[in-house]
Amino acid sequence: MPTNLELELAEQSRWRLRPEWSNADWFDRVLRNEFLAPDEHRRRENATVAALIRTVAARVPYYRNLLKRLRTEPGDVRGVADLAILPPLTRTEVQERGRELQPDNPAPQERPTGTVRTSGSTGKPVVVLITPRVFQMFAVFKQREWRWFRFDPSLRFGSIRPADDLPPTQDGKLINRGQASHLPYWPLVGVYFRTGPFIGFSNRNSIEAQAQWLRENRPDYLLMQAAELEHLALQFPDDRRDVGLKGCLGISQQLTDEMRARIERAFGVPVGENYGLNEVGLVATRCPEGGRYHVHTENCFVEIVDKEGNPCRPGEWGRILVTSFANPAQRLIRYDADDLAQVAEGPCACGRTLPSFAGLRGRYRRTSLLPPGTWEYWIAFQMALTRMPHDVSRPLRQYQLHQFKDGRFELRLVTTAPLSEQFESVIQDFWEKEGPGTGAPLRIVTVEEIPLPAGGKFQNFTSDFAPLGPEVAMQSASTPVPS
Repeated sequence: MPTNLELELAEQSRWRLRPEWSNADWFDRVLRNEFLAPDEHRRRENATVAALIRTVAARVPYYRNLLKRLRTEPGDVRGVADLAILPPLTRTEVQERGRELQPDNPAPQERPTGTVRTSGSTGKPVVVLITPRVFQMFAVFKQREWRWFRFDPSLRFGSIRPADDLPPTQDGKLINRGQASHLPYWPLVGVYFRTGPFIGFSNRNSIEAQAQWLRENRPDYLLMQAAELEHLALQFPDDRRDVGLKGCLGISQQLTDEMRARIERAFGVPVGENYGLNEVGLVATRCPEGGRYHVHTENCFVEIVDKEGNPCRPGEWGRILVTSFANPAQRLIRYDADDLAQVAEGPCACGRTLPSFAGLRGRYRRTSLLPPGTWEYWIAFQMALTRMPHDVSRPLRQYQLHQFKDGRFELRLVTTAPLSEQFESVIQDFWEKEGPGTGAPLRIVTVEEIPLPAGGKFQNFTSDFAPLGPEVAMQSASTPVPS
């Protein structure tokens, strides 16, 4: 159902600011930005980009030297269309030249108070300095997306995540297995708004323990990494009445249409999704009405380019390049996210005018390293699982598809009872008919457990061509970790 400014203002009225923030107007400003005329969005983007280039040319060594090598004056970049003058910024460059991306003699608002770090494909992290404004903006966009998802801030919010992504105990320690994490308000947005309580649980607990925790604590909303949310949903094949969820959010990994359908069928509620980078913050949120990803233009600008670096046309897939606006401590311009997106055509059906893209591939995976056809095999397996008769798939509780260097695949399954021959027959049939036809063999095995990697982020697809690095982590001197 389409929305408009009046409907969103009415929804915003449910969110009551705390007295100490009663004069803050950030949240209303970003709401009104959602319905600006497209020309006004582009005018603002052009002005922001032009000002950003002038700033980095004067004060950031990396870009000052880059513009000199390109024989380009700051004034030559008048807006987003001129950004292509600058080459994409790679993760390797941030790793190796991060100091040069920091401003000379930083002003008070540019001084960092913490760092974010994320794994590279080889395990070497990208470390980016951040200011308090990064956390502030993260809270602004979290509230925006929860408003879009129609979350009621007075209700109880829950999360199952790695312990270091959850609030610690009262004595400052990480929660152990079996322990719950508590706050009297929702993380981040509860600093600014009156909200209900928060409860968290470590994903190091067994999937059975997670299901029992959900039954006993009955949070109204649940946030989890996407693959783990799907596996939790598989624990409720027949009866969801004892769960009582009103909404959930899958983060940190790609949520395919098939995964979303399984979660929504199990819990009977819509699944929200966003796209973010620790190095930048929240980039976009999936529109609950239109299904595309609206970019948080106050935080960044997104380009989708082909292999030659040219802008992709509507319907085409290309690399995501992100220009960050909100972090003056370390400037990232045309940062290559190593992910793929599809260019959207025309306005979104929801009525919001924020720029958007149509689809995502390879979130937190180095898809460029995978052999041709890998993605098609993954989709074939997902399709098979979705079309599987319910009585055949009922024992399934967890799965992981792994790709070996010699081209073989192995599907690892955790079940509550032996699977029938029909289960394997359906999987193999889709593998052969819907896959790319390269003849890659698939072996299906049942295991007692699929262990989490050392960092704690479960992956439902792994590949020897794109080894996993350490888990994403965030560090801050005084601010809670975003959720």
